[in-house]
Amino acid sequence: MERIAVMGRPPQVWDYWRPADSGIVELGTVRGLDVALPVHFHREDQLTFVLAGRRRFVIDGELCEAGPGEGVHIPAETPHRSLCGADEVVCINLYTPPGLHAAPDVIAGLARHWRRTGGLGWADLTRIAEDHRRSEVTGAAPSMELAGCEPWGTVGEAAHRAGMSREGFSRRFRKQHGVPPHAFQLQERLNEARLLLRAGEPIAAVAADTGFTDQSHLGRCFRRAFGVTPGRYRAG
Repeated sequence: MERIAVMGRPPQVWDYWRPADSGIVELGTVRGLDVALPVHFHREDQLTFVLAGRRRFVIDGELCEAGPGEGVHIPAETPHRSLCGADEVVCINLYTPPGLHAAPDVIAGLARHWRRTGGLGWADLTRIAEDHRRSEVTGAAPSMELAGCEPWGTVGEAAHRAGMSREGFSRRFRKQHGVPPHAFQLQERLNEARLLLRAGEPIAAVAADTGFTDQSHLGRCFRRAFGVTPGRYRAG
């Protein structure tokens, strides 16, 4: 796929690619009407740039929208969910190491190129991102840890180690991180699975290594969170 445009082959809603020799961890396209995903977070910064329709997110409880030629930056480890709109959405996602790129400048560069040429190729994306790569990482991913809660075990065990009741621990954790402890645990396991799949590990082994009952269990949870099956994601 040399160029991302509004017209062309309609792929699955989510598709992923991993460019070589780039600071970008992953590139993705989102295309369709049903683009809603439940609350989740990534270990990487997410930059979303819209080509058609309107991309709608709820980030930290606030609705955030972007139309054609506009973008959204979702910092690493920030819980968010996406919503459907009235029209088909076509957009691209860039996943980059936390703080490695100046996100507003990358989005502005993408917008200038898109207005000038009417499209964006993979080479354009990587070049524009690299043009705004910082010489030093200015910020690491925000810590999602709560004192005394690692290693995880059960939520009750984590609460006990923190010297709190289960209910008090859960309230404090959700207030700090925007998701309850059990949802955070699941998402961390899914993000670890994402990392292993990118490395080409077998799906069954990934399921076992990340604490899922079996490959089918991982598949159901993975697709619900990221919109794509582990097999298709791994093949990216």
